[in-house]
Amino acid sequence: MSKIICASHGEADKAYVCSHLVAEGAGFGFNRKKPSRRNPFPDAWCDNCEIVRAAHQGWTEESEKFLEIKLVCSGCYERMRILHTRPTVTLDDLAMLRWKCSSCEEWHTGPCLDFSHDAPHYWKTTYDRGFRWGMLPSGNLDTSASTFLDEDYCTIEGDHFVRGIIHLPILGAAETFRWGVWGSLNRANFEALLRAEEQHTSPEVGEMFSWLSSSLPEYPDMLNLKMWAVIQEPGTRPSFRLEPSDHPLAREFHEGITPERVKKIMFRRLPAQPA
Repeated sequence: MSKIICASHGEADKAYVCSHLVAEGAGFGFNRKKPSRRNPFPDAWCDNCEIVRAAHQGWTEESEKFLEIKLVCSGCYERMRILHTRPTVTLDDLAMLRWKCSSCEEWHTGPCLDFSHDAPHYWKTTYDRGFRWGMLPSGNLDTSASTFLDEDYCTIEGDHFVRGIIHLPILGAAETFRWGVWGSLNRANFEALLRAEEQHTSPEVGEMFSWLSSSLPEYPDMLNLKMWAVIQEPGTRPSFRLEPSDHPLAREFHEGITPERVKKIMFRRLPAQPA
């Protein structure tokens, strides 16, 4: 059997890794033969196991005692590849970077991993910000405002949007880089989210189809990328899961973003260090 049932990824391809890659931590190194169409998930091992393999001039009965092979699914395998690949620049190399927060106007040290947008791409400054649709005594929503915008929800003349987060896994780190963006929702899902928040409950649908509705200068045209809004516990913004595609943002979502790229984004978006 080439498939395995994973609690996190459902039915997926089998893959094999050393026990050290399964353990907690990051940046252990990720070694494997070149993936192929026939074998997209070749056996993988950490840098310490690579030292043992090289010392024995290959995998032998003796060297494999240190390896301790573990069976994982292909989804977990890809997560381990992102977590343990050692990039040229690591997140630790950004520990001394200083940057100024646009919200608190204070200087901070270390990598900045959150950038957000306050409104969907389609919002115009001439629109009335209005008030979020609220619950009426009857239990229905007051939908009289044709446009409104607050920190989490937006309606623009029949189009509806929710603010959420795209988590990009960082190569060689247990952290994620986070884009705060907006995604569209159909009216039924939009109203279901508003009702759930008013009633402090979770909507019955855990994932809602969405079109990406923010533009980021770090990427080529990204409006209307397909994604899913993954609904979190009440009072928490959803996370967005992008559909696989050749778009750079989708590739970074599924394959990881390098710390060097994080550094470039920081330098592009944040004020320079004071003299």
